[in-house]
Amino acid sequence: PRVGVGNKFPLIIADGGPGAVACLYANLCSFVLDYCARQKVGGTTLNFFFAKQFPVLPPETYAGPCPWSPAQTLADWIVPRVLELTYTAHDLEPFARDLGHTGPPFRWDEERRFTLRCELNAAFFHLYGLAREDVEYVMDTFPIVRKADERAHGRYRTRDAILAELDRLSTQSRA
Repeated sequence: PRVGVGNKFPLIIADGGPGAVACLYANLCSFVLDYCARQKVGGTTLNFFFAKQFPVLPPETYAGPCPWSPAQTLADWIVPRVLELTYTAHDLEPFARDLGHTGPPFRWDEERRFTLRCELNAAFFHLYGLAREDVEYVMDTFPIVRKADERAHGRYRTRDAILAELDRLSTQSRA
């Protein structure tokens, strides 16, 4: 950091390179971590003491085999999805290059982005060991997402897509 910070501005410094940063970013953006964070944080301040309590997966998790695709590491499965979700403008080109991407930014495709986010969220629910019923409960604690989905699609589309992806990943993990 260019300047000192206090406990109300927690910094996360990730070792392990850009792939580790992409995996950490995906973990921090997941519904399961958001749910856990909401159980800890009682107000509007996210200080160091709260951040230390969040159940962030350890970096070595991503070096292991992907449970539903054992031919690749978990990082190899996560990083391309994070890359496609983040690299949508030229200003993020250095990050994309650090991840080994040499092409142009990805086109913004709302349906594709929805699918990638659902895949990542299902993956993290699976990695945290939540059963399908638990995932249903956690997703039901996001009323703003539910209302937006019901208004736009007539159903809780995000929850349904994550559950379908979770079922697929769970089946592949047992195979």
